[in-house]
Amino acid sequence: MAYTHKVVVGVDVVELEEEVDLYSVPELKKFSRELLKKSNKKIVFVLEKLRFIDSSGLGMLVNLSYECKQMGVAFKLANLSPEATRTFDLTKMQANFEIFPTVNEAIRSFG
Repeated sequence: MAYTHKVVVGVDVVELEEEVDLYSVPELKKFSRELLKKSNKKIVFVLEKLRFIDSSGLGMLVNLSYECKQMGVAFKLANLSPEATRTFDLTKMQANFEIFPTVNEAIRSFG
């Protein structure tokens, strides 16, 4: 599991790469929990380079979204890859997230 993290105008931007599956979710959960402890209260996960996401990966994103709401942290998704879009469409999960076509639009939406 590869991901990159950077802060852009006070927003934590995390770009997921390759796969989010049963094997990579524990590392990503650990990183996400650490991020929530020191977050700027605004997080965008970028899924542009994501080639595969299974049910455990989707569950991790749902749980992260819930934890963010509980902690008052705004959480958004941006740049969904075709594979991620397909998974979100099949599971009807897109209604549970704020999804933006670009990172810049997601960042601007914070106001």
